[in-house]
Amino acid sequence: MQAVAFYIAYPVIWLISRMPFPIVYGISDVVYFLLYYVIRYRRETIIGNLKIAFPEKNDAEIIKLCKKSTSHFCDLFIEMIKSTGISKEELQRRFLCDNVNEIDAFAKANQPIVVLIGHQASYEWTMALDGLISFKTFAVYKPLRNKYFDQFIRDVRSKFGSFLVPMKMAYAKVKENQSEDSVGLFALIADQAPKRSSAQYFTQFFGKTTPVFMGGERMAHEYGMPVYFLRISKIKRGYYSSHFEKISDNGSLEKMWHITDSFFIKLEEQIKRQPEFYLWSHKRWKTGLDDATRAVELSPRVPQ
Repeated sequence: MQAVAFYIAYPVIWLISRMPFPIVYGISDVVYFLLYYVIRYRRETIIGNLKIAFPEKNDAEIIKLCKKSTSHFCDLFIEMIKSTGISKEELQRRFLCDNVNEIDAFAKANQPIVVLIGHQASYEWTMALDGLISFKTFAVYKPLRNKYFDQFIRDVRSKFGSFLVPMKMAYAKVKENQSEDSVGLFALIADQAPKRSSAQYFTQFFGKTTPVFMGGERMAHEYGMPVYFLRISKIKRGYYSSHFEKISDNGSLEKMWHITDSFFIKLEEQIKRQPEFYLWSHKRWKTGLDDATRAVELSPRVPQ
């Protein structure tokens, strides 16, 4: 069934990926109408998350953000499909970075680094940076259940030079990379929500105690790697800008929680600037302290 689903969907994906952007975004508008007004895709989840993050906003403002967020989600989905056929030159014209040289200096110094990214603006098009940085880029990700779509995503995201690494293999890849001639940039989507069974570490995010992963921090601490946050903004439809912000020169010298908390503080600041461009459709706060089945470790930012 996995193969059937993939081979039915692939011709549509291929066709959309070759269409001009105006038509592609027209398709996104149609999908948005169906998702929001007909299917009502995760509308209550989005509204619930927005009310937690922005308790000062009234119902009309929350609904307006919900609509914009759903529309942006559709754009992200269609842009991911468009990535299949987009050229490197076109992508780099649409996804800009104003301090690539700062990061490239680490590659020239043979120093591996960790880059933490959130589900803000366009995390999919960060692959535009592959051709601008001398690093070998390793994107840590969670594999899809459908092995055919998983391989498809791996092929798309690696078309400009990235290597996708499953989360469970990330530490082994870092260790392997230490002995190679060419060092790597390890990129992680660091605001994913752990399942209840694996929730162990909790920090504050929008004033609410929140379970988090600490893989990026542990990786940087163990191998003494510099850490950056990639701040991404949406300029207009189909165009994004980004900036690398330093969190640490050497993760092994930082106190526990400094890297993770710094990431969430910076991400929250960026979300507040453009709240409509964050991925609100997942149940970010579904697991609380009372739901944890492991020994809990709290950030100093969590009220005791």
